[in-house]
Amino acid sequence: MTNDEKQMIHINYVRPKFWHRVIANLIDFLLFALIFGLLFVALRAIVQTTDEYKNNRDELNQIRLDSGLYIDSIDYGIIDVVTFNNRMGNSTTGYAKMANAKDAVDKFLRYVDEVCDEKTSNKIQNSYDEARLDTRFVDENGNPYFIETEEGIVKNKNCKATNDEYYKNFYCYYIDEVLQGYLITSIPSYLDLTRYMSNLLLFIELPISYLLSGLLVYYVPTFIFKRGRKTIGKAIYHIGLIDSRYLNPTKKRTLARFSIFYFFELILSPFTLGIPLIISFSLMAFIKTRQGFPDYMLGLYEIDTSKNNIYNSYEEIEIAGLDKSKKPIDFKMRELP
Repeated sequence: MTNDEKQMIHINYVRPKFWHRVIANLIDFLLFALIFGLLFVALRAIVQTTDEYKNNRDELNQIRLDSGLYIDSIDYGIIDVVTFNNRMGNSTTGYAKMANAKDAVDKFLRYVDEVCDEKTSNKIQNSYDEARLDTRFVDENGNPYFIETEEGIVKNKNCKATNDEYYKNFYCYYIDEVLQGYLITSIPSYLDLTRYMSNLLLFIELPISYLLSGLLVYYVPTFIFKRGRKTIGKAIYHIGLIDSRYLNPTKKRTLARFSIFYFFELILSPFTLGIPLIISFSLMAFIKTRQGFPDYMLGLYEIDTSKNNIYNSYEEIEIAGLDKSKKPIDFKMRELP
């Protein structure tokens, strides 16, 4: 078909209703969230069956139990002492919680004597002494929680703080804020094992699940619904894409659109309070051409396909018989009433 002949084509496209576009995008996002969750659970289950993961997990759990800061609970599995006590709620007395926490601290101090060098062990022991004598820990009358005597640092008999207050104000703080830090930084191999677990989550399980779910929801359907390069949500609401020639977007441009959407909106949004999504939505809502950010960058337009077909070439339009009237070219884009 010659350029002169192309000038005889007449097509009148309309934009889809704005709320149709919003709901279509919402459907796609919900599908993305669902598939991401399923893939993450499946991938995590696969990773956890590997021998390397099991060996590292078992070694990490053994260190936690040996440290005294964790217990093996029938109801909750291996869990830190503070969280376990808090979950027990009113079923456990304040005295029992305080006693459990004190036993955990004492066991941890004995453990570091066994596995750490003398300098590190003394440093951790001194931190316990300093924390107990910290002037922040006093009752309503100003009496300190602990005092130093000839026998060492002991609980102050004149202090009116309850056992529950001893537990919540001192032991919870000391275990969570101090000893958990020493566990990570001072216990041999613990940091390496926790880093191994974190790296699996951050660099394997989450990224792979995120990428695959993005591909399955936002890219693969464009090759199923080829006319208009539709996703599932867009297909439900008859919303298709055309390029600046008013033709079906090419595979290259479809890939470029997905790449901009995936790397700019899907990846950056969780780390930027959704700013890329807000930008794209604002463009779609307020600019004259009603284009989202990827479409604006690539010269693509969303149209309503319930009454209009999308064509791959001008020759296909001629074959379809749209050129019979020989009217001048009249590509139009108007709002759906």
